[in-house]
Amino acid sequence: MKKIISGVCAAAIAASCVCGYIFIFKKTDTTDPVAAKEVTVRRGNVTAGVTETAAVNVETIEQSFDLVLDSVSISASVESTSKSSDNASGTASGKSGKSSAGTSSTTTGVSSKTESASLELVVDKVNVTPGQTVTQGDVLMTITQQSIGNARTQLKNAVENAELALKQAQIDESKTKLSAKYEYDTRVAQGRNAQAVYNAALSEIAQNISSLSSQINELTSQISSTTDTRQLSQLKTQLGSLRSQLSSAQSTRAADELAAKQKYDEACMYYKNAQDLYNAAISGVGNATEQAKQALESAKSDLAEFEKNVGGGKILAAHSGTVTAVGYTSGDTLTSDTPIASFADASSITVTVNVTEDDISVVELDAKVDISFLSFPDEVYEGCVTQIGSAVQTAKSTTVSYPVTVVLTTAPARLLSGMTANVTFISKKVENVLYVTNKAVITEGAQSYVLRKDPDGNEEKLSVNVGFSNGSVTEISGVSEGDTLLIKGKVS
Repeated sequence: MKKIISGVCAAAIAASCVCGYIFIFKKTDTTDPVAAKEVTVRRGNVTAGVTETAAVNVETIEQSFDLVLDSVSISASVESTSKSSDNASGTASGKSGKSSAGTSSTTTGVSSKTESASLELVVDKVNVTPGQTVTQGDVLMTITQQSIGNARTQLKNAVENAELALKQAQIDESKTKLSAKYEYDTRVAQGRNAQAVYNAALSEIAQNISSLSSQINELTSQISSTTDTRQLSQLKTQLGSLRSQLSSAQSTRAADELAAKQKYDEACMYYKNAQDLYNAAISGVGNATEQAKQALESAKSDLAEFEKNVGGGKILAAHSGTVTAVGYTSGDTLTSDTPIASFADASSITVTVNVTEDDISVVELDAKVDISFLSFPDEVYEGCVTQIGSAVQTAKSTTVSYPVTVVLTTAPARLLSGMTANVTFISKKVENVLYVTNKAVITEGAQSYVLRKDPDGNEEKLSVNVGFSNGSVTEISGVSEGDTLLIKGKVS
């Protein structure tokens, strides 16, 4: 709907029409009485332009209950992982023989088992209703003290569990460091003594064969010189045993020397890689402690956040504005899925009107506009043109129009989506002038005058000068602000 308006803002226009009716019966050529309507001279702005009407779109801001705290059920969990030093070397795995340098180590870590749990806070009383205007910090609803106490206990337990998890992580990482250092020292010592140990092993093999050979020669000599039948039998038995041992030692000599060589090679390898193996063993040291520290900080933060926002048993408004919806009633449990309340966002109120191609020349980006509302007829607010859309033509009409979006820079506190707004794109404005409704100005030829009512109630005809008129109100001089003027007409 389009109309050409005159007048200040809607408030000023309405004010200029504040009036009363006075019936004055005079003897005229007819029997019809004359009625006089009183209007007041006002001061303000007189504007003219193109006015279009559309529904208001008020964006909403939701205030949600987001205290779904991961730390609520934190508990310390000790996990053990076996690591083989052979695998760490990359070459020793699968070789025969045994070496103390290749022993396995166990690393113990602490993880925080986290099960997301929502605090069960029960609504005691709801203090607001849709359509109510609130200020940031006002109490929206209260929470039962029992549920507050239970939630606080959960959060404190989470902090205690996180503290225990941190201590356990620190202890276990200290053990890991000590074990890695012990293995490092052992590998270094074995590597430094590897040659001596290898030489001793070869010497022991050779000495064992030599000793067996000497014992066999000695027994052979004794047998040849012994005549005692019983003693001779014992010596022969011993000789057979020694020959068997010598044969075994000679047949396994190569294998025994190879095993000694393998141990020597392993000890040298571990000695060479001792630092790398040590670094690998402690590579994860610090991670578990850092994770436990973060879990503790999270638990403490959750407790502090709870005390700040809910601990007093009150849910406070996070925004100022008109409440458009409330998500809970008494006895409900707060959840993250349902907003506590929704508010009209005063910073995001728009009106999109369609302006025909005949009038679009009046519209400019970033230009200020006047806005009035059917729900608030005596008030005028300001807006700004933020977007001019592409031309639109409906199938039933040949008229081309352009969607124009206006953002309100001032608005009523109780403005709701869907309310009807009149947007005036200003083509001309005179500011801070005296004005009166056009009906109060009488024009005779080139002269204009008004009928003014003096303090005694008498009527006087007063010449005035008129200026800009928007078709509804007229700029006027020759009168004073607050003067009462009369508009006369016959009553049939």
